[in-house]
Amino acid sequence: MTALPNNLQPLSMSQLLDRAIRLYRSNFLIFVGIVAIAQIPATIVSMIGLWLAPAPDLAFNPAASVTDMWLQIAESSGFGNNPWVWLGRLVTLLLVQLATAAMTKAVAENYLGHKIDLFGAYRKIGRSGLTLLLATFIGIFFAIFLFIWWIIVPCLGWFTGLGMIFFFGLVVLPLVAPVVVLERRTALEALQRAWDLARRRIWWLIGFMLLLGIFGQIVVTGPAILSVYIINSVVGSSVDATTSTLIQQVIGLLLNLIYLPLQLTCVTLLYFDVRVRTEGFDLALLALSDEVNTESLKATAPPLEKNAIPRWEEFGYFALITIAIAVLYIALILIILVAGLGLSGLAGGGF
Repeated sequence: MTALPNNLQPLSMSQLLDRAIRLYRSNFLIFVGIVAIAQIPATIVSMIGLWLAPAPDLAFNPAASVTDMWLQIAESSGFGNNPWVWLGRLVTLLLVQLATAAMTKAVAENYLGHKIDLFGAYRKIGRSGLTLLLATFIGIFFAIFLFIWWIIVPCLGWFTGLGMIFFFGLVVLPLVAPVVVLERRTALEALQRAWDLARRRIWWLIGFMLLLGIFGQIVVTGPAILSVYIINSVVGSSVDATTSTLIQQVIGLLLNLIYLPLQLTCVTLLYFDVRVRTEGFDLALLALSDEVNTESLKATAPPLEKNAIPRWEEFGYFALITIAIAVLYIALILIILVAGLGLSGLAGGGF
């Protein structure tokens, strides 16, 4: 009989995060090394492109149109007619997908009780990295389709489009990596399979991914902003925009090397948890006669669901998400306006 790992059981949010952190700590050097193999060359390529073709400084012009302002922001961010920056983006996208595939493989092997080294994780992914890259491109085009749905389709699209985009980007896309790597699905099948898994626990998955996102903001974004502010305060205006951007990329690289492995670990464990809860994944593994490993996961994966179109209750969920985002946005605008009026009143009362 197959020896089933003890950790394959339904987990709460806190338990899932705790197990991810424990797994990350016990394999810290391997997980960070997997990400570093991709992130460091990608950052170097991006920095070389920025050094060869520096982005122009962003100058505020009150008379400029909205279109001109967006073009200036895009050019200052490196999204202008700079082939080096675009090459860096493409190389980064490819290497990150390879690292994501290798990390998913390493996490799954360790979670099922098998040790795997840094280079072994890359050797065992096969063509999963390229499949994951293709799935990412298809996902981008699908997100554009959802945006068109939101803008153009009256009533149903207006009320559900934003919620669908939010759910697709927050929950569905992250689950594509475990599906591609562990179930050996094609790009299109992986997107549908990720949707099949995500729709089973919509609110729980949204809550966990939001919790993970907030944790990421605290770990990565906050320290990055603080570090850049401290550096700019120390060196003052003697650093140009290109040098400042290079410094930000180095800081972002260091922080991502620490956080990205934890994020991918959480997503992989989340994939296991959804399958245990909704497919009896642990019982399916018990039925196997061979040793439980990541190669046996494909055999336990059920066929794709025939109906991939959202049900009416799911359209209702997406409408609630859209309304919640709109309410939060309006509340944020009101808070900013009230704060601005309060500061203006204090300034006016000081004279």
